[in-house]
Amino acid sequence: MVHAILSLMLLLQGAAATTPRPGVVLGRLQTPEGSPAAAIRIAAVPAPPPNIRPSDGQNYYSARGPASTALTDANGRYRLANLEPGRYFIVATVFGYSTFYPDTTSLDAATVVTVGPGAPAEGIDFTVRMPPGGRISGRVNIPPTGPERAVLSGLELAELIETPVGADGSFTFGHLPKGSYLLSLFPEPPGMSSRAFTVGEADTRVDLVRPALRTISGRVVVPVGPLPYSSLGFSTDTSYVAARIESDGTFRVQLQPARHAVAPAGLPPGYSLRSVRVGQRDVTNGLVIGAEDISGVVVTIAAPAQLPRVRGRIVGVPAATLADARVELTGRVIGTLEARVRKDGSFEFPAVTPGTYRVRVPQIPDATPSYIVVGWSDTDVQVSGRP
Repeated sequence: MVHAILSLMLLLQGAAATTPRPGVVLGRLQTPEGSPAAAIRIAAVPAPPPNIRPSDGQNYYSARGPASTALTDANGRYRLANLEPGRYFIVATVFGYSTFYPDTTSLDAATVVTVGPGAPAEGIDFTVRMPPGGRISGRVNIPPTGPERAVLSGLELAELIETPVGADGSFTFGHLPKGSYLLSLFPEPPGMSSRAFTVGEADTRVDLVRPALRTISGRVVVPVGPLPYSSLGFSTDTSYVAARIESDGTFRVQLQPARHAVAPAGLPPGYSLRSVRVGQRDVTNGLVIGAEDISGVVVTIAAPAQLPRVRGRIVGVPAATLADARVELTGRVIGTLEARVRKDGSFEFPAVTPGTYRVRVPQIPDATPSYIVVGWSDTDVQVSGRP
């Protein structure tokens, strides 16, 4: 037995010794002027064998994606981790313009970096090459209250670059090629669309104005039957915000000043919007939000004209067990409905949205049936089990 354990330990040690440790590449990227190149995507791409050039047309290079990627920090430094030992090209990419280590735009002229299982490959420093263009920086007028990123894309949305927004609302992207871009924030504030701008040879400042938001609250009601799961959408010509409807029908959302169309989303067949009111005012055709918060919004949902009833009886259980008992129906279309059990064991749900429901009686853990399907006609069910 001891011999077997020793043999197993030696086998595991041998396997661990033959498993190579992941490699790491460390370096720094700078602009042609010598300043740090921040928020630039760096990638390690597997290189072909020494006897193959990427331009030889053998598709070795193009058939394999990056093995590791990273963004340079504010000092232009990067760290490519979890690399299998091997040969790699190190490439910096800015909106389709690639620079390969060391300082070339030609892949054939790039130097292969060999990554081993030991110490990291350090000092892989190079300069990003791209068409001349200015530096991009700016500020959000209202600083963020939590983590937020400024996101930059080309108008063709072929690539994204992002950088953190500072506590004071400032952000910077460094140098970018000349051309047209879109700037936005993530998470996207309600009512704030992307801003288009053009980069030339000079530095460009792009400031963003965060919309002032108002708090809108109220409730969603259904005159007949339960409230199905859904959300409440508020839309303008340029924005859409979905408000979560809580189990009690209340909602709370922040919106920018504008005229918003109000519409529920995700309602089952047969349900529709009936009205939206604020006090005595009917705002079904549009809720106008101005300089103040709005509370007491009542959204009424019209239910189908005739919802089915679910009636049933609990059998095989002593009457004493049914004291204060309740039957629960839980489905995906609605939440949980409850019905009190009468002294004779009967119960009734007067209006139920069609769907599949789990039947549960807390006083009868093994009650059967456990699931029922409710259609558009009334449904009768018998529940039995041991207390």
